Amino acid sequence: MTRSSLPKRGLSVFSILLVLSMGCAHKANGPSETTPQSTKGQRLDLGVRLSDGRWLELADLRGTPVLLFVFATFDTVSQASLKSLRPFVPQHPDLLVIGVAAQPRALQLVEAWAYALDPPFVVGADPYGRVETGESSLGKIEIVPTFILYGADGYELARMTGLVTEGDLARLVEPVSGDSN
Repeated sequence: MTRSSLPKRGLSVFSILLVLSMGCAHKANGPSETTPQSTKGQRLDLGVRLSDGRWLELADLRGTPVLLFVFATFDTVSQASLKSLRPFVPQHPDLLVIGVAAQPRALQLVEAWAYALDPPFVVGADPYGRVETGESSLGKIEIVPTFILYGADGYELARMTGLVTEGDLARLVEPVSGDSN
């Protein structure tokens, strides 16, 4: 290998990484609303270990509308979503917002993520790995972040994926908040 081939090799590795990262984020350019048939009307039934070590059964939250923020600690779009969530959460006190990490070894990383980014809501992970494998009541999570709205009765009402604005979030929660902003 000659000295002149090193920059080309480095450029090739960089190009591959760039293409891979663009491929992973291709749907994260804007929000998309969907409620897949496989989860439409699905009742929220999931236990998560919170970043502070407490256990939370989401089925016990019936009676309160819940917005799940399904994210990955390594995902920049998930991190960028905090910009919209920071003002949104205190403006919707009747809505419980919970972050759920969907990735391998989530429990090992969620505490550090919460400590570093200080989200305005509790965060946790499914210790059994069912969220990232698509075997939980959330169904298959194909894109992070995914926002899933559950009514007070515990049934899924809507979901949205990708980078969202405060306005997108307000429109998503309209069925439970009555806001028309």
